[in-house]
Amino acid sequence: MIGDKINIKAEYFSLAEEIYLEILNKNILVQNKVCISVAGESGCGKSVTAEVLKSVLNEKGIKTVNLQQDDYFFLPPKTNHASREKDIRNVGLVEVNLEHLQENIDDFKKAKNQIEKPLVNYEADIIIEEEIDLEKIKVLIVEGTYVNMLENIDLKIFIARTYLDTLEQRKSRNREEMTAFIENVLSIEHNIIKKQEMTADLVINKDYKIKKQLS
Repeated sequence: MIGDKINIKAEYFSLAEEIYLEILNKNILVQNKVCISVAGESGCGKSVTAEVLKSVLNEKGIKTVNLQQDDYFFLPPKTNHASREKDIRNVGLVEVNLEHLQENIDDFKKAKNQIEKPLVNYEADIIIEEEIDLEKIKVLIVEGTYVNMLENIDLKIFIARTYLDTLEQRKSRNREEMTAFIENVLSIEHNIIKKQEMTADLVINKDYKIKKQLS
């Protein structure tokens, strides 16, 4: 997403190194193409975890690219917010083109050299298209609220911080005013998102530590 703000804290690098060790322990990298998902609630640290993990993997010679679920909403952000205000039932899975994201994941796993994906410009409130070169990419990281529900994922990570835990983090991103309506939206999302913790391979706790390791 163009215009997204990511605040990288030191603890995320330690977490990324721990995740890398778990990847090695699971022997996931023997596969030709590896897909990792990072799911959780708004402001929990999905984007920064995915970004730092990408950096760690690239530094180790494992070429990695990230996809953000935020780019796959049917409507651009401000228009989508208006849709939510019009009808609260528009909040949730119905907002996101998960089918398109799944197709991009499947194409990566099939070793296609290129994919076309949507790209959101937050400030302009538009969605454009971009091409991603995957020819030399070993790992694809997908991050977002619902991405652990997708298939063809080799490692599912869940960050167990709720919208109540992440108020200050969300304020720092300054995407939208914190109102009673927004908190209602986040509560609805919470009830959908929390179910993904049970299916995760790794669960990250509130202190950015792994509390559930791979078996």
